[in-house]
This record gives sequence, C-alpha cells and structure tokens, in this order.
Amino acid sequence: MYSTLSSVFMLCILAAVILGVATKNWKLSFLGMSFFMTCLAVVTSIQSDMFHLSPVVLHEPWFTTTLVDFYDNIMIISFWVVYKENNWLKSVLWIAAFIILGSIATAFYVFLQLTKLTKGQTIEDVLCRRSSL
Repeated sequence: MYSTLSSVFMLCILAAVILGVATKNWKLSFLGMSFFMTCLAVVTSIQSDMFHLSPVVLHEPWFTTTLVDFYDNIMIISFWVVYKENNWLKSVLWIAAFIILGSIATAFYVFLQLTKLTKGQTIEDVLCRRSSL
C-alpha cells in the first residue's frame, strides 16, 4: 500500500514537472523536480540503507562514473552560484546544500531564482548576475 501511494504521489509530481515544461511555467517545473527528488530520496531511504552498499555495487565502474559525474556537475553549478551571488557565505552554504542534497537543492535554488524575476524578465535573466536577484 505504501509503495503504491508513494508511486502515485511521485507520478503526480512528475506530471506537474512535465506540465510546467509544456506550459513554460519554469517555477512549477523546478519546484516539482525538487519535490520529486525529495520524495524519491525519502522512499529510497525507507526501503534501503545507503551506508551499507553491496561490494558488487561499490566495485561497479558505473558507480564510480556516476559519483564523478555528480561532483563534476556540482562544480559547474557551484561556479555559477559564486558568479551569481554577491555574498560568499551564501554561496558556500548553497554549495554545501548541493553536495549534501544534490538535485533537490539545485532545483530549489533555480526555483528561488525564478521567483525573483520581475514582470518582463525571462528565464534567460536567471543565468546572469543581477543586483536585484
């Protein structure tokens, strides 16, 4: 029962992400992505202990590649946040959140940036440093 409910809930969130993309409602998409990954992490944590991975998994080349890919993406996003933010402490805290929470924090960061857009600004304005953002 629990698994079915969590699957239905996550499908609803994923549908919101797709609807957001289809309608170019980027705030809905990024908030939905953050919620989706949060739910997936909670469900996975309940079903599996991440601190006791099988040696087969640990020695799998794709496991290593996935970790390197994750941290490479964290570096790219971190460079953008340092460029975008005017406050070093804020940048460091966001980077720590990206490392600890992954795409949950990344999607939420982009969602927050999108909420700061004023009328007439577009998603492209999120990428650039603005004193008002």
